[in-house]
Amino acid sequence: MGDEAVIGLSITRTEDLVEEDLAHVDYIGVGPVYPTGTKADAAPALGLDGLSAIWAATRLPIVAIGGIDASCAQGVIAAGADGVAVVSAIMTAADPEAAAKAVAEAVGRGFSRLP
Repeated sequence: MGDEAVIGLSITRTEDLVEEDLAHVDYIGVGPVYPTGTKADAAPALGLDGLSAIWAATRLPIVAIGGIDASCAQGVIAAGADGVAVVSAIMTAADPEAAAKAVAEAVGRGFSRLP
C-alpha cells in the first residue's frame, strides 16, 4: 500500500493491544463503546471505563465507535478518544444534518474541556 497509506486496527478489548502487531498501525478503532444495533455480532460494550483503559495502554490515536450519539460524544472524547465514528445516530435521524452537527458540537465540547 505504500508509505502514504493510513492503517487502522479495530480492537474490542485492552488485551488486543498486546496480541496484535502494532508496528504498522497508525490508529486504532475502539468499540463498541456502548451497545449498538448496527452490527449484530458486536463484542460486548466497553463503556467509558474500558475506553479509558485502552487509552492508558497506548499512545496511538483512538477513534471510538459503537452506540455513540450527541448525548455521549463529549464523554467519549473526555475518556480518551481522538475522534468518533457514528452510524445510527445520523443515518436513522429524522434530520441527519442536524444530528451530524449535534455530534460534531458534542465532540468539540469534549475537546474544549481537555487540559
